[in-house]
Amino acid sequence: MGSISRRSLACLALLVTLVSPSFVFADSSAGPEAMIGGLVQQALALIRSKQLSDDARGQQFKALLDSNFDIPHISRFVLGRYWSTANADDVKAFNDLFEKWVVRVYSSRFKDYSGETVKVTGSHPEGDSGAVVTSQLVHPDNSPPAELDWHVEKTPGGYKIVDIEVEGVSMALTERDEFAAIISRNGGSIASLNQAMQQKLASAD
Repeated sequence: MGSISRRSLACLALLVTLVSPSFVFADSSAGPEAMIGGLVQQALALIRSKQLSDDARGQQFKALLDSNFDIPHISRFVLGRYWSTANADDVKAFNDLFEKWVVRVYSSRFKDYSGETVKVTGSHPEGDSGAVVTSQLVHPDNSPPAELDWHVEKTPGGYKIVDIEVEGVSMALTERDEFAAIISRNGGSIASLNQAMQQKLASAD
């Protein structure tokens, strides 16, 4: 994987789903392989652009999340067993904070991109309404490619991404483990997690 960390790979996997500055997203009603392939192709020109400010990048990344990722599904998974004991207000607050968290963390890592490309290699069904789109992260130095698997689910609004596996490691599962550790250290409640996230976000401003 060269000098790029697993976390940076995940960031690039998310980044390649960005599209043109006019927010014209790929057709999520297409088949899963076509959806991911279209997103990748539209993204490459934007990834190589040096003209975006950090604010503009964050805005486009938020638009990406809203249009192509099932954030409620992911945040419920990330909360794991704590979701069933949380009240509705805490869950809603977490959903909002989680989106801001992801935008802040991954938009700040966009600078890790150094010429890699993503090649879609196939897909297979997963469950009743999902699919896994397989792809490879190809490095410009010809080092061995990294495997990226995109887990998508069919929704009324088309296919939505619910997880990305980088070299077999689930990013959603990684986030769940990290948030569970935060909850454990901060009183064992979603409210305590929300407070910790708010503090982290405020300190990064």
